[in-house]
Amino acid sequence: MNALDTLRDYVGAPQGLDSYLTGCLAVAQELVTQEAPNAVPEAVRDRAVIEVAAELFHRRNAPNGIKSFGDLDGAAAIRVARD
Repeated sequence: MNALDTLRDYVGAPQGLDSYLTGCLAVAQELVTQEAPNAVPEAVRDRAVIEVAAELFHRRNAPNGIKSFGDLDGAAAIRVARD
């Protein structure tokens, strides 16, 4: 499975968002490389890229860093990660 498929499955994205997901992956790869320029195990780097790309993907649905989730008692809002 390639990185795009892994990210799509991880975030539960529907088909048709491949260009947005590809952009998230590209930015995530740059950010991970900047923060960890030294050699790290490939599995660790790949996981970090997917985690960062997922955060970037979910930010599009979190205006001003706030994500609302529906629950039985109403809507609960939480702040998404900013790092």
